[in-house]
Amino acid sequence: MKNITTVILAAGKSSRFKHKQSKIFQDLCGLSIIEHVFNIARRVSKSKVVFVCNEDNIKDLKKKFQGCKFVIQKKYNGTAEAVLSAKKYLKNTNVLILFGDVPLISLSSIKRLINDFKKNKNRGSLIAFRTKEPFGYGRLKIKGKYVTKIIEEINTNTEEKNINLCNSGVMLCNSKILFNNLKRIAINKIKKEKYLPDIVDILYKNNTSFTYVLGHEDEMHGVNTIEDLIRIDKIFQNKIKKDIIKKGIIIYQPETVRFSFDTIIKKGTIIESHVIFKTGVNIKENVIIKSHSVIEKCNISENSSIGPSARIRPYTKIGKNVRIGNYVEVKNSTIGNFCSINHLSYIGDSILGKNVNVGAGSITCNFDGKKKNKTKIGDNVFIGSNSSLVAPLEIAKNVTIGAGSVITDNIPANSLALERSKTKILKKPRKK
Repeated sequence: MKNITTVILAAGKSSRFKHKQSKIFQDLCGLSIIEHVFNIARRVSKSKVVFVCNEDNIKDLKKKFQGCKFVIQKKYNGTAEAVLSAKKYLKNTNVLILFGDVPLISLSSIKRLINDFKKNKNRGSLIAFRTKEPFGYGRLKIKGKYVTKIIEEINTNTEEKNINLCNSGVMLCNSKILFNNLKRIAINKIKKEKYLPDIVDILYKNNTSFTYVLGHEDEMHGVNTIEDLIRIDKIFQNKIKKDIIKKGIIIYQPETVRFSFDTIIKKGTIIESHVIFKTGVNIKENVIIKSHSVIEKCNISENSSIGPSARIRPYTKIGKNVRIGNYVEVKNSTIGNFCSINHLSYIGDSILGKNVNVGAGSITCNFDGKKKNKTKIGDNVFIGSNSSLVAPLEIAKNVTIGAGSVITDNIPANSLALERSKTKILKKPRKK
C-alpha cells in the first residue's frame, strides 16, 4: 500500500526502566529497540516515518534516523495527545501507529493489517492477540469482525477482566477519520490521560467501525522494565535459533549461545556451547565453532574450525580449511586457505597467504604507539612458536621463522630466519 505514513510513538520518559540509558536505545540482539521498530516502519512506508519524541531523546533520534520527521510531544497526557502532536505531517494519508518500545512486531502481521484495512474500505484496522495472561492490556469487545470497544485494564469490571482478546496498540487508520475524532476523546478520570484506543468506541457509535486481525502474543510485548527487556531478548533469541536449526545447523546447548539479528550461517555448521555471535557475521558451509568463542563482523569460509575460546574481531576474512586454535585472537586480517593459527596467538592487521602455520604464542606487533601497521605473510610460511613479527613487515613465500624469534626486517623467499639470544648460564650447578 503506497499511501501510508508510519508514526512511531517514542516520547516516554522510561521512568520504570530504572537505567541511565533510555529503554528505546537498549541493545536487542545487535540493534537498539527503536531500530527494530524503525526497520519495520521503513519497509512499510519507506521514507514516510514520523517520530513523536521528548526533549531528551529527539537529538539522538535525529542523529540515528536522518531523513525522517520529528515532533516533540509537549503535553504528556496520553497516546491520543501523542498522535495529535504529529498532525501536521499526517494530512491526506493513512496512518500506521507503532510504539518505540514494542520491537518484535513482525512484517507479516503488518501486511495482514494492511490487507484487512483495505477490506474495511480504508477506515481503520488494528492488531489484536489472545493471551492466557491479559492483565495490563486493553480488552477488545467485538461484534463479528468489528471492534465495538477497547477497555483499558483500569476500567475493566470483573467480567471484562476475563476477556483474553487484547489490544496490541498497533493500528492503521485514515488520517481524516483519525483527526476528526481524536479531539472527541475524553480524559480518563483515573489516569487523567487521553487514550488512543478510545477512538474505536467513538467510531463504532458513528457507524465507522474498526476491524481487527490476530497477531502472535510474542510480538506484542513492550519494554517497560529491565525484566521486560530480558524476556523479549529471550523470545528474539529463540526465534533466531529455531530459524538457524531449520537450515541444517547443529547447536549444542542452544540456551548458552547468543546470536545477532543479522547472523548468517550456512548448512552443515556445528556450534558448540557458550558462543557469542555479534553483528556482521557470515559463516559458510561445514564450519565448526567451538565453545566459548566470540565472533564479530567477519567472514568465515567453508570447512574451517574456530576455537575453543577464540576471538574473531571485526573486518576479518578467514579462508577455506583454516584452523584457528584456542585462545587465538584475529583482528582486521585476511587468513588464506589451509592456514593454521595455533593456541595463544594474536594476528592483527595482517594478510596471510595460503598454507601458513603460526606457532603457539606468536604475535604480530601491529601498533607502534602511534599507528597500526601491516604484516604481510606469503604462501607456505612456517612461523615457530613464541615469535614476534614487528610491523610494518613483509615475509615472502616459503619462509621458516625459528621459534622464539623477534623479526623486524623483511624476509626474502625461500629463507630461514632466526633471531634468538644465545643461552647464557650465569651460575654453575652446585655439587651434590
